Amino acid sequence: MCHAHVAAVVRQRLQKEGRRFHSRRNFLKFGGLATAGLALGAHLPATLARAQDAREVIDLTHVFTTNPPTYVLGAVPSKEVLVTVENDGFYMQQWTFGEHTGTHLDIPAHFAADGETVENYPADVFIAPAVVIDIAARAEEDPDAMVTVDDLLAWESANGEIPEGALVCMYSGWESRWEDVEAFRNADEDGVMHFPGFSGEAAQWLLDERNINGIGVDTLSLDIGPSTTFDVHLTVLPAGKYGIENLKNLADIKGRNATLFVGIPRYEAGSGGPCRVLALV
Repeated sequence: MCHAHVAAVVRQRLQKEGRRFHSRRNFLKFGGLATAGLALGAHLPATLARAQDAREVIDLTHVFTTNPPTYVLGAVPSKEVLVTVENDGFYMQQWTFGEHTGTHLDIPAHFAADGETVENYPADVFIAPAVVIDIAARAEEDPDAMVTVDDLLAWESANGEIPEGALVCMYSGWESRWEDVEAFRNADEDGVMHFPGFSGEAAQWLLDERNINGIGVDTLSLDIGPSTTFDVHLTVLPAGKYGIENLKNLADIKGRNATLFVGIPRYEAGSGGPCRVLALV
């Protein structure tokens, strides 16, 4: 997501509220890591062990095209063919797009002035156990449905504690709208979008109570569509975590032992970027 209104809201909130304070656990994990020399990926061996017996790879990524749904209406990619095999002996395109387009990552720098950018962000957190929270039934009735703390506790009641270093994903079924830009954005007559996301309380609970790597959604934003305060972005990203927006095929890994591998180019000073997300199940 990217919009001048978003930037204005964030500036106003920082001026009014100051920067958020986070749990000591998360401060130690990210805030003091560069100087303290602590190991980022203590959970990584266990995460990799989970993937050793994988028998299936599921792609959680939408195809990157020139007409995807975007948070800002009309902010779509463009491309041109530079050379062709027929004329030049090889084929190459040139693309122009915003960092937050298609299935993409939000890196801490997206909402935190002192947050890490893509090229410096630790690579080991891009390998993560998958947790899929299913709110599809509620989203079908209420497009502004949210992942709540109760949803997280219910998942743990059925599956055990959210594992160390998890990527906690919301499955709302919204991907079925992907080919219809208007339906995916779901804007009302006033231009306000309506789609599911995490609640601010759920995001804060994950930071305070569990040691996650990030969160993901199958919609345009970590926050619900009509949000004007961006609580989830302002909770998760300044804490050093990442978010992934516009995921697909989460229903295929729900309730299964899946390990996610997230790939993104090391853009210089990047706030995020289109990514490829693969689940080893």
